[in-house]
Amino acid sequence: MTGKSSDTIPVRASSPNGDGASHAGGLSRARQVFLSAKRAELQSPVHAIVDISERVLADVADRGPQEFSNDLELIGRSGRRLQTLIDEILAPEQLASESFDDFAGLHSRMRHDMLNAINPVINYAEMWLEEAGEHFLDDYVPDLNLLLAAGRRCHGLIDTILESAGMDTVELSDSEMCAVGQIAGLADDENDLPTSRIVGRILVVEDNATNRDILRRRLELQGHEIAEACDGLQALAMLNAQGFDLVLLDIMMPQLNGVDVLTRMKASEALRDIPVIMISALDEIDVVIRCIKLGAEDYLAKPFNPVFLKARIGACLEKRQMAEQLRREKQRSDELLHVILPNEIVNELKATNAVMPRRYEGVAVLFADIVNFTPYCEKNPPEEVVRRLQELVVAWEDTALAHSVEKIKTIGDAFMAASGLLTRNGNPVLNCVRCGLEMIEATRRLQPEWNLRVGIHVGQVVAGILGHRQYLFDLWGDTVNTAARMESHGVAGGVTMSAQAWSGVEHLCRGTPLGCVPVKGKGNLEMIRFDGFLG
Repeated sequence: MTGKSSDTIPVRASSPNGDGASHAGGLSRARQVFLSAKRAELQSPVHAIVDISERVLADVADRGPQEFSNDLELIGRSGRRLQTLIDEILAPEQLASESFDDFAGLHSRMRHDMLNAINPVINYAEMWLEEAGEHFLDDYVPDLNLLLAAGRRCHGLIDTILESAGMDTVELSDSEMCAVGQIAGLADDENDLPTSRIVGRILVVEDNATNRDILRRRLELQGHEIAEACDGLQALAMLNAQGFDLVLLDIMMPQLNGVDVLTRMKASEALRDIPVIMISALDEIDVVIRCIKLGAEDYLAKPFNPVFLKARIGACLEKRQMAEQLRREKQRSDELLHVILPNEIVNELKATNAVMPRRYEGVAVLFADIVNFTPYCEKNPPEEVVRRLQELVVAWEDTALAHSVEKIKTIGDAFMAASGLLTRNGNPVLNCVRCGLEMIEATRRLQPEWNLRVGIHVGQVVAGILGHRQYLFDLWGDTVNTAARMESHGVAGGVTMSAQAWSGVEHLCRGTPLGCVPVKGKGNLEMIRFDGFLG
């Protein structure tokens, strides 16, 4: 048989006496799975019959022969009748029922009711294909061919199911064989079914004390911690006071019903992420849809199936755990971004997925560098060098933060920072002077054999981020280069400024001119050493 596996699967389960009786008074699990597979396969052509007949009928209603419209209506009714029969005869819960033992009756209903329903589809499709030209219906020939093909497909599937009744084995396609083999091999005992091992703290909200007790006992046996609320108001009070991983929420309750509770939960920033499974004796589809639209994770009808309950609670808790893991990972990513980049840049990057480069005026740039650091590295173990440098850089970062100075980057043993860049707080040059003095003092205190040299300049800078990996917020321009020259030509253990920077603090400080230093593109620039504050 084309497209079929050479393997077969048994569809009869033997009784202990070997008489071939069906398992547990019903169908064997293998036959249940076989019939369920064919049921799903049968639904596709039946759905096609209903859809095509309705679409063609709507199109032809005003311009085709009345007989054609009448027969399309009959085809549509036959399709809908087939849908009903599939749900009645091959319903999964009926096939799995322990009380179901009338396979002969199922066989009879399929032969009589289903075949009677599909025959008009085939017959009328064939007839109108023959008469299409005569009635100027050529535009509908492709649709009629589809109806005929779908009808014949249904007929073939019904025959396949009927023929399997007297067989000990059935032949399936490779994909069907895999699915049936997996499902049929599962144990009947629900406790042996693969389920989530995740347990959580669950709030059961139900006004019926008996139902609450049943749910509590069943869920505690599964390892969950259970709290109970008898109405919606009590539930909201408990949710706001305690932490829960999941809520089982009844719809019909006095004072505040479950839909209102769900609405308030989803409107609350503190409660909206707690998953909710609605439980109710109502089975109207509009209630289910409304709850899902409001944000419920799932819906269970009462009396609920304990296997479904267990599986859906497990699925909700797994999703909750995954969401919490994603939240923690996002929080760590945010924290890392804030460590690497200034807060304002992080906010812009998260909002727009980019950072626009900008030009800033009046920015004081500070460069600091450890004197004779390279010889020290060559004479000491790398672990010792990095440990001591790390201790010092952390102290510098704290100092910069305390004086409204933004760390830009470290380059080896050099430290670059700026004030008046993203936020203005006081005098940018004065902020950098005070920061530089404390950095020098911290270096003497923490690493007495090291000495720090600091240079400061103020002016215009360009700031932005380059690349997509290993983000670095950086500054460019003459101001940066000049600040670096002030540091490299400065004095160990002191703060050196350009004349432009000095002009911003000379009314507050004492200083000594150090002469001029050549700066590429700018000629000779005057340098001033900071000697102390006035007063």
